Amino acid sequence: MELTLYASALFLGVYLVALAVRRFRFRRDRMRMAREAASSGGKVVAAVGEVPAGTVKKFWLICGSYRIDCFVVNHRGQFHAYINSCRHMVTPLDFVRYQFFTEDGRHLMCATHGALYEPDTGLCVDGPCKGLSLHALPVVVDRGEIVVGCPAGDLSFLREMAD
Repeated sequence: MELTLYASALFLGVYLVALAVRRFRFRRDRMRMAREAASSGGKVVAAVGEVPAGTVKKFWLICGSYRIDCFVVNHRGQFHAYINSCRHMVTPLDFVRYQFFTEDGRHLMCATHGALYEPDTGLCVDGPCKGLSLHALPVVVDRGEIVVGCPAGDLSFLREMAD
């Protein structure tokens, strides 16, 4: 009985420390992103050369009080950024790490549900979410850097996608 109480207290202590560290990191990252956004209008996620045509680069953003997983795709030389969440269910498209594209490279694919998305519009063209679109993010290429910002307007939809 005594051992159980000590173990429970220890686990509670570890949990509280981990929670404090997580909150500290979130606040630090939010401040860092705010400084970067003030100078560049968003977060610099990569240099243009780091994302060749037909490839994807993952990153995170802090939008409001939410940390969200995102990705930028270079489709035929044009950069598009989306929140990394299938529109059918809240799951990352790359359930299999870094596998976003179909074998033929024509569509983005949700590895969990098989939904197919157009890389340049985010529109779901096949699967359980047909007709819906991935949540797009504003992208700007500035001096050889890909800069991605948070979506405009009501951010309440991010609640279900946040860490």
